[in-house]
Amino acid sequence: MDVKQKAANARTLLANETFKGVLEDIKNDQIKVFLTSSSTDAVAREDAYSTVSAIKKIEHYLQSCINDEKMFDSKNKTN
Repeated sequence: MDVKQKAANARTLLANETFKGVLEDIKNDQIKVFLTSSSTDAVAREDAYSTVSAIKKIEHYLQSCINDEKMFDSKNKTN
C-alpha cells in the first residue's frame, strides 16, 4: 500500500467515532483493572498495562502514517 493510501486509511480510522470510542472504552476498562487490582495481582496489572500500551502503539502508528504522507508531500512538492 502506498503512503497516500495508508494515510487516508489512518485518517479514516482516527476520525471514526466508533473506532475512537472502542479504543477509549478498552483503555478505561484496563486502567480500572490496574487501579482496582489487589496488591498481589501483578498479572492483572501487567496485562492491563500491556493492553493500554498496545492501544497507544496503534494510535501512534496511525498518526505516523499521516506524518509520513506529510513528509512525502513535502519532499515531492514542486515549486
